[in-house]
Amino acid sequence: MKIGMNAKLGMLVAVAGLALSSLAQVNTPPAQKPAPWPKETPQEPVTTKVETMSAKEALEKGLLQTKDASNPNAPAAQPAQPQKTDPAAQAVTKQNAHSFFKEWERDGSGNVVRVDRPLHWAAIERNTTITPDTRKKIDTFIEQRRQKVEQAVLENIAQIRELDSGVVETFSMSDRSMLSKVNAAAKPFIGLGAFPSELKKSDLFTANNIQVHQAIVDDYRRLLIDEMKRNTTSEEDKKAVGDFVARGFWITIADESRKVYYWMLSDSAETAADRVGTFGLAADTEAKVKDLFQQAKAAKDEGERVAKMREAVGNLTPEQTKMLVEPVVRQASGAQKSSSAAAPTAPADGQ
Repeated sequence: MKIGMNAKLGMLVAVAGLALSSLAQVNTPPAQKPAPWPKETPQEPVTTKVETMSAKEALEKGLLQTKDASNPNAPAAQPAQPQKTDPAAQAVTKQNAHSFFKEWERDGSGNVVRVDRPLHWAAIERNTTITPDTRKKIDTFIEQRRQKVEQAVLENIAQIRELDSGVVETFSMSDRSMLSKVNAAAKPFIGLGAFPSELKKSDLFTANNIQVHQAIVDDYRRLLIDEMKRNTTSEEDKKAVGDFVARGFWITIADESRKVYYWMLSDSAETAADRVGTFGLAADTEAKVKDLFQQAKAAKDEGERVAKMREAVGNLTPEQTKMLVEPVVRQASGAQKSSSAAAPTAPADGQ
């Protein structure tokens, strides 16, 4: 039993090791900074100390007064209240990181409520160590990040379809071929650079911000793993603890690229049925796909629209899927460039 558990743990370490090694082999492009902005004054981490003193010392320091002799009914003055420390300036440790963010919501069954945008992006909203000014700059960074992810998806359609095939949700530590498959599919998107690391390169994240951000993402992953364990019906799966951990790892690794891919599919729904004839499909397949595209366009909500689009592209090749979403990416990229050209230039640092 002990030997079996050690073997599972060893394989789990291998998952993380191979993922990290793939990151090391990819030349991460320089972080894209939004238009120059004046840097904020760095806030030095501080440690809140609790000090006590006697009533006599308080009187000597002028922090406490006796009752006014001329007005015996006047209440005694209260000790001076300590000033509250800005949460963004407090020292963050592994032990107290959870006190610096808003917890993830759960539904009636105790399952974490899924976010409708990439996990790392949603984590920004829950991180109380980020100042309001920095949040505005991060919004600009995220717009640029989305363009980079969209371009990576467009150039690696086969890989994103592999990640969206269900392989990360069914990952098994006992199947070594799955590790190679998932690692290869995720590699182009790992190459974009870890979200918090890219924010730090852009002078938008401090060490405190990163510590809390990672705690937020880890908390979401833990809730996912607990949910998978709780909802599994297979006795064999219940014993494969390492598989749940590995699935949680890959689900969060693939999250950003898959969410952006879903947005690309959803944005394509408006004109997909009109363009299906250009994809070179067989007549019966074209009719089926066109019907799904029409259902997606008429969908009542985003979730239904994405589901229909995913079902439709299951009948397309990676190249045909690229033909479907490419106009959306090109249009968004062109609009962003026009917007950037029209926007006034922000003053450079120190000006």
